[in-house]
Amino acid sequence: MSNMTPFEIRLELLKLSKDMLEQEYMSKREVAHNNWQVASENARTQGQQLPTQPEYSLFPSEQEIINKAQALNGFVSNISEPAKVTKKS
Repeated sequence: MSNMTPFEIRLELLKLSKDMLEQEYMSKREVAHNNWQVASENARTQGQQLPTQPEYSLFPSEQEIINKAQALNGFVSNISEPAKVTKKS
């Protein structure tokens, strides 16, 4: 195991958080799309009106990724409540 600086650890936590949230987003999108496809095929075979396409959730924001990284850092550091990050103007 290599010795990582605190900056490298935070970067790795951000990367992990981004990957986790992207995977969750893609999974939810795929489920919604597959459900719509099944409903569309059922409507076609029964001669009914096709359902409208689903509205997909928004892609994870930068703040959501940071919040997830803070939660992971809190778990790794054994901290119960992650600190809040405020956006600078």
